[in-house]
Amino acid sequence: MKCAERALPDFGVDVDWYTTRERTYEEVLPWDHLDSGLDKDWLWEDWQDALDETEVDDCRWTPCFDCGVCPAMQTEIQVGPTGKKLLPLSVIK
Repeated sequence: MKCAERALPDFGVDVDWYTTRERTYEEVLPWDHLDSGLDKDWLWEDWQDALDETEVDDCRWTPCFDCGVCPAMQTEIQVGPTGKKLLPLSVIK
């Protein structure tokens, strides 16, 4: 049993309510105020596909799924290695 599962019920907090319960599309989620560039409608449909175990093709290799990230974030989908190092290999001081 995890610490939260032991400690939080003593304070009237139902961990399952926050973590595993069914949610509706209309529910306001804690991260709804953040803009990741992904449209909420698209995320909901993607979540429903995941629940139904429907495979969705990778948009780098197939037509666009209109998630909203590329135009909103002004990004370009990378189709292969760019030759650039993505992370530093050592700590920079």
